[in-house]
Amino acid sequence: MREKWKKPAFVLGILGGAKLALSSYGYDIPDHLINDITNGVSAILVLVGIIVDHGKPKDDNV
Repeated sequence: MREKWKKPAFVLGILGGAKLALSSYGYDIPDHLINDITNGVSAILVLVGIIVDHGKPKDDNV
């Protein structure tokens, strides 16, 4: 698990997910335009964090 924390895409995905989770609990940025932009960027970061390979062991016996 510690190896995943060294991957930038994984960390950015976690941070994006944390921002979106805090928004659902009502912790928003007061400026609506900036809040909408950060929500969009956070959503993209979560998607990148999901899609990017995080160093899973490759099986050569396929």
